[in-house]
Amino acid sequence: MTITAEQELAIRKKFETNPFPKMLGFEIETLESERAVLGVTVRKELLQLAGVMHGGAIASLIDTAVAFAIASVSGPGERFTTVEMKVNYLSSISEGRITADAKLIRNGRRIIVAECDVNDASGRLAAKGLLTYIRL
Repeated sequence: MTITAEQELAIRKKFETNPFPKMLGFEIETLESERAVLGVTVRKELLQLAGVMHGGAIASLIDTAVAFAIASVSGPGERFTTVEMKVNYLSSISEGRITADAKLIRNGRRIIVAECDVNDASGRLAAKGLLTYIRL
C-alpha cells in the first residue's frame, strides 16, 4: 500500500508544526506506507560531554521516526503514543548526517510494534530501536 501525495503533504505539514523535532533539527527524508526515514546533522548542541551524540537525542530521533511511520497509515484524527521503547547503542556518533529508518513490524487495531535503525554518516548501524505504541 502506498501513501498518496495528499497524505504525504498532510503528514509533512503536521511535522512542520511539531516544535520538539524542529528544535532538534530533525527532517523527514522519506515517507512510505508503514515506513519513515528521518535525518539530522550532528551539531554541538546534540553532543554530550564526551563529544559524542547524546543517547537521548538518538532516542528522540528513533521515537519521532516511528511516530511518522505510524502516521503514514493512520487517519487524520487518529492518536497514538509510545508505550515502550528499547534502544541498543551499537557505536558512537560524533559528526555528519545520521538517519533513522523506521518500519512497522505489526500494525494492529490497538497495538503497533516497530523497529528503527540509526545509521551514521558512513552508513554504519549505530543504534537499533524496538518500540511499542498504542492507539488512543
